[in-house]
Amino acid sequence: MQQPVWFGLPVGHSPGKVCAMRRDLNRLANTEFDLLVIGGGILGAGIARDAALRGLRVALVEQRDFASGTSSRSTKLIHGGFRYLEQGAVKLVAESCRERAILQRIAPHLVKPLSFLFVVYEGDRRPLWLMRAGLTLYDWLARGRAPGRHRAMTAAETRAEEPALQSTGLRGAVLFYDCQEDDARFCIDNIHHAADLGAVCVNYCGVTGLVRRGDRVVAASVEAGFEVRAKWFINATGVWAGRLASSVKLAPTKGVHLVVPRVTRQHGVFWQARDGRLVFVIPWWGESLVGSTDTDYAGDPAAARAEPADVNYLLSELRRRFPNASTEVITSFAGVRPLLAGTEAPSARSREHQLVREGANFLSVIGGKYTTYRAIAAEVVEATGLTRAQCQTDTTPLPRYRPSPNGERFSSLPDVWESDVRYAWEEEMALTLSDVMRRRTPLALTRHGDAETAARVAAILGRYAGWSESEQRAQLKAYLGAREHGTL
Repeated sequence: MQQPVWFGLPVGHSPGKVCAMRRDLNRLANTEFDLLVIGGGILGAGIARDAALRGLRVALVEQRDFASGTSSRSTKLIHGGFRYLEQGAVKLVAESCRERAILQRIAPHLVKPLSFLFVVYEGDRRPLWLMRAGLTLYDWLARGRAPGRHRAMTAAETRAEEPALQSTGLRGAVLFYDCQEDDARFCIDNIHHAADLGAVCVNYCGVTGLVRRGDRVVAASVEAGFEVRAKWFINATGVWAGRLASSVKLAPTKGVHLVVPRVTRQHGVFWQARDGRLVFVIPWWGESLVGSTDTDYAGDPAAARAEPADVNYLLSELRRRFPNASTEVITSFAGVRPLLAGTEAPSARSREHQLVREGANFLSVIGGKYTTYRAIAAEVVEATGLTRAQCQTDTTPLPRYRPSPNGERFSSLPDVWESDVRYAWEEEMALTLSDVMRRRTPLALTRHGDAETAARVAAILGRYAGWSESEQRAQLKAYLGAREHGTL
């Protein structure tokens, strides 16, 4: 089974000389920056890294933990988006294929090729010949930069590759390739590199208001009780963008994912649901990830969760194509996609992005998809006109951040040690048990995110953080409650 080692280095290696991420409130309060990025998801992280690489004085603030919103609740793929071809989004697919190749090159430890089977059954809305035609175009748009070329497979060949598939009505499949990643780790590493380059990045420091002078923003008031001054302000808050920019119009959709016991032998598998939407199951740290729903969402993005109807939908589809699959749900998560407003059905809504300018120096970036974050970030930095320096993120490797494994071992798949917990606390601005379990390591989204492992991690964090036993219990209770409800 393909199991990419996204998070960290091989045993015996260290990341070399790097700077720790520090919550430097003094610098944040007493520096006039070129650029203040509001939002610590993947877009904000990418913008901060791009600007810092071009020599700008950069600050980034996030209302909760870095990557705690949509950027840790995605499908964990870096992909060209072949399904967007049905929407006629050829330009977006071509850009995504190009970006996929760039991200493989600059972050090979995070972005790993993964093979997929798109299986077709009798009665499906999309026949096998249509899928072959679509994936032929998909490969062509990649211009030879795809992880591998597609090929058609008979029903017998498909069953040989994935014996657990339903055999009745199976017409065949198309084998193709995309890439898998750990989205939270990817975001954290972008922020860590921005900090290495001199950016001041602070979590748990939300913006409470903007200070304006005429058509310019001169400062942002933050929860820490002071104002942050800058020449330009970037609103990269995703589904929260409308809180700071009244002209931003979004039509958010919710995507739900389930972590279940391992289903497939080695491939990711896509199929057509009864309602025509696409459903998938992909390998995930010895388990499987099943997703995704795509429904309109109007509630608090932080409270998005897998409702019973979402779980039943996904499990029903899973058992339809994998009749012997377990219905155990190890955990779940839900993310809210900040999509552009439109009249289309949720699953057909555009994944394009848009820059919205309000006043002389305030810019909101909305929409987009994870795969294209780097290109969007470059566009944002260039739109400010702050520098003529060229973008370097397409050629500059994204460093690996992990200490040499040492101390108590919590899990071998994923490989997590006591040294990782200490590093998260001392070097990566993790402030809670959930920060460590969910975003600095992948433990929370595996069966190793259970109460026993979490209690061991909380005890070690307690030593470094100086938590009392009651504080450790409170951290454990908060983490387990959020994990049970799928709101981590």
